[in-house]
Amino acid sequence: MNGTRELLEDSRYRVSSFDPIVSPVVSPHTLIVGTMPGITSHGLSVYYGHASNVFWWIAGEALGFRRGGPHMEREWPDQFQTKPAKDILSGLLQVSAPILSYQEQVAQLTGAGFALWDVVKECGIKNSDDTSIRDCTPNDIKGLVERHPSITKIVFASGKTSAKLFAKLNKGWLKEGQFKLGGGEFTISTFSTKVLNQSALPGAIELVVPFSVSPAAAAVRFAAKRDQWLSAVFNVPVEL
Repeated sequence: MNGTRELLEDSRYRVSSFDPIVSPVVSPHTLIVGTMPGITSHGLSVYYGHASNVFWWIAGEALGFRRGGPHMEREWPDQFQTKPAKDILSGLLQVSAPILSYQEQVAQLTGAGFALWDVVKECGIKNSDDTSIRDCTPNDIKGLVERHPSITKIVFASGKTSAKLFAKLNKGWLKEGQFKLGGGEFTISTFSTKVLNQSALPGAIELVVPFSVSPAAAAVRFAAKRDQWLSAVFNVPVEL
């Protein structure tokens, strides 16, 4: 993992993203992209590191584990730098599943065919506010997908924010490539005018823009995020 964060002035940073995480043995079917690691994630050198970021909590619901924190020697769930939101803990279904370290969670996720990266390679940002991103350089997501042609789904973990940035930075690819629109709360509103001719060909890449996993999107309850991600991202049946 790389990824840097340099303070410039007045809460503004120059930041760079982590390397992509892809299993060396399991061909990925789904690429999950965020925007740019936040302050907590950069500090810990982990994807989705904030205790109240719901990504790893939802991944655990789908794959059968409980998210462990950086202090695995402590009682669960008091293993994080800050307390996870009560809404998350009260909404967990996998209450008896094994507690996994970050490295074990990554292995479980990538072993199930999921890969991780971010839309932005380098940018200026205020604290961890994705909406304040300026002067950004994109990651070569098209190149990653070409190196891993098994990928048939791209999920935007930060919801509309990461998806709109992706659309802005990848206009040519969206226009010329083979894409189709999948589930998720914001997929149609984000991409319906960007992907004009959806492809029915095998290998077309499905775009999915679900509720954001960010703790800044706390207006949406954990249970709603969990159910949408289980259905649209992890293909796990959800009881209504």
